[in-house]
Amino acid sequence: MMQSSGTDKSAGEGGNKTMRIRPVVLATACVPWRADDSLDEDVFGREIAYLRAVGFDNLYIFGTAGEGYAVTDSQFKQIAGEFYALAGGGPGICQLGVIAMSVPQVRQRIEVGLEIGYRSFQVSLPPWGALNDRELHTFFDEILGRYRQATFLHYNVSRGLRRIRPQEYGKIASDHPNLVATKIGGTTPAEDLALMRHAPQLCHFFTEFNFVHACLFGDCGLLASFSSIKPPFTLRLFEAGCRKNLAELTRLSGDLGRLYDIVLAVLRQGQHMDGAYDKMFLKAAIPEYPLRLLPPYQGSTDEEFENLLIQVRRQLPQWA
Repeated sequence: MMQSSGTDKSAGEGGNKTMRIRPVVLATACVPWRADDSLDEDVFGREIAYLRAVGFDNLYIFGTAGEGYAVTDSQFKQIAGEFYALAGGGPGICQLGVIAMSVPQVRQRIEVGLEIGYRSFQVSLPPWGALNDRELHTFFDEILGRYRQATFLHYNVSRGLRRIRPQEYGKIASDHPNLVATKIGGTTPAEDLALMRHAPQLCHFFTEFNFVHACLFGDCGLLASFSSIKPPFTLRLFEAGCRKNLAELTRLSGDLGRLYDIVLAVLRQGQHMDGAYDKMFLKAAIPEYPLRLLPPYQGSTDEEFENLLIQVRRQLPQWA
């Protein structure tokens, strides 16, 4: 099952008793590439050790920031194996992301993961053509229905060309008890409330700005994004949300808003993939961390990274 860390605080005393997993902080691992597009195993090992050391007990690989959309089958198998060896023995979630164009491709990668030892997977809708209603349910029936020994988080991302609506999640969750969570961002407070109301059995992971208001509606997970440049901030934000501490949430979200503005001002070259941001946040802790993305996608530059550190020190010294 998709387990949560015993060291994380749950979202509120008592909480939502119907939720299939309890809310935690969920963080991504990125992939450090050498110039020849091969994995830098040494840096990758230091990255996972760092994420564990700062309190990120629940990790996944191969979302957007982890470039799951870009890896070859051989890279997928190698890196999935390395990640499980490094993170699979921890107390929390060790999750494998699968981004693919069809059900057979998704199955192939899930079976690679199952053979390695994974029992928690993250899936998204195929990004080539928007699924109609029948195709949507076929996707979940053919994947979740086939692998009942595993649990699944659905990555509800616009790159899948169709965003699943709250009422649809309620039906899918009813049909498939091994759907346990969603990952979503860019929604309105009204949409978040509807999501938690129509699919209360799922743990909904929101990025920081959405989490600030969603946690006031009920229990939810926090997906570490911009705040991961300073992991203690991420953990404080989650704890404030668990306690429904509006004053603390307001203060922390103000800091986060300033950081967001700094990052957007620093990146002026047209980067649009999540890894361009997340790899800078890792480089702040691991100076040797390479910023490049697999081509053709554009990562950030060393100059932009240095400018980020300068601006954070000037404008948010408490984050430096």
